[in-house]
Amino acid sequence: MNRLLICNSQRNELDSLQAVLSKYTLHLMASWDNKPVNLDGIDAIILDVNFTQAQGLDFLMEVCSKTYIPVLLITPPDDPQCAIEARRIGAFNYCVKTGKLNSVLEMAVREMLFAFSDQRELKRTIMAQKARIAELEAQLKAKTGGEAEVHSTDKALPTNQQKRAPMLQEIAKRLNSGEINLPSFPSISLEMDRLVQRDAGIEEIAVLLRKDMVISAKLISVANSPRYGGLRQSTTVDQAINVLGLSTTKEYVEIIANRALYMARNPKYQDALKDLWKHGVACAHASFRIAQLAKLSKPSEVFFMGLMHDIGKLFLLQVISELQARDVIDPATSKDTLDAFLEKHHGLFGRKLLEIWKLPPEITIVAQFHDALDQSTSVTRELLAVSLGNLLAKCAGYGIYNEKRDDPLMESTAKSIGLDITDIQKVLNELTVFMEETGLSFD
Repeated sequence: MNRLLICNSQRNELDSLQAVLSKYTLHLMASWDNKPVNLDGIDAIILDVNFTQAQGLDFLMEVCSKTYIPVLLITPPDDPQCAIEARRIGAFNYCVKTGKLNSVLEMAVREMLFAFSDQRELKRTIMAQKARIAELEAQLKAKTGGEAEVHSTDKALPTNQQKRAPMLQEIAKRLNSGEINLPSFPSISLEMDRLVQRDAGIEEIAVLLRKDMVISAKLISVANSPRYGGLRQSTTVDQAINVLGLSTTKEYVEIIANRALYMARNPKYQDALKDLWKHGVACAHASFRIAQLAKLSKPSEVFFMGLMHDIGKLFLLQVISELQARDVIDPATSKDTLDAFLEKHHGLFGRKLLEIWKLPPEITIVAQFHDALDQSTSVTRELLAVSLGNLLAKCAGYGIYNEKRDDPLMESTAKSIGLDITDIQKVLNELTVFMEETGLSFD
């Protein structure tokens, strides 16, 4: 039976939580004296916003800096920044503290424990790729001058930084030992997908979305943006869904829900993660329009593939950020060096992360081969659509990119999916309008 630590300073709330979570072995904590916490034997933590004067975030930082354990933060209903900050620090997920909290808390805890178990499976999968990693390291050494360069670098470093393992090897080692907080797939995206699949009505979908104040507020903002806003402004989630339609609402829920993943403990990487998310959104929309123009059967699925295509870079940046915060690895010698590392390895790590999230093979393949079509044994039209969407998003300058518009690869990829230069220009023009008029904040 899983053992939960409930951190809450209100006695009446502790009693209520005990009743809701009675199927688990519970340990209670009503206060904290800012000293290290012994979490031996604890499988997960339920942390309430009232636990400390800093909304429990100081306690969360103490826990996340010392151990790898899932934490569910109960956040205030009127402070979305608290939820965002909690995810940045390392909270596994959060629930909003409303009158309906007790009705959803047990499900949220159950899903958190399942997702955490899946992450352990990811670590085993990564270590199963040991031979592949060794091969990649050999290639990297061949390009950088091998051991000679390592020895010469060691001489210039302080003693406490010498003889550190290569970054890739250290990442694999730390993941396997359970020392890294891995990103979990946003549960609200899964719930939204289930509702859409069974043709749920607007009211039922609105009930789901109202559980997340961040998504609700941003969805209303999008509905009122120049792209969708009309004479009547939306003030509720129900009205926003009516304006956008179910299909478009689902796409924006995926965009907004995934934004919370793009946070790093090290502020040094926040700009890179913001650019990466912005590029992902641009690629998703471009891929969607390409799928429509090429008459693919399910453009909305291609949209999601585009949103996930660079998830490996997100994964690696978060791991690198965390390892550097712990002084386990050295910072990259330059931005170009870091970019090259991400480009080289993100495909494999992205595919493995999506596999542990139990996403379909056609999505995981896109994550690995969207910019390496020649290495894929099966090039589907969906993969081509995302590959072209990725190039067009770079061409439009979304993210850190600024590709040439006359790139031969762009034209050849478009031709492979049945499009031409006119279609490319059309998608580029529409992409710029989409990114500027949706009302999304990329900060």
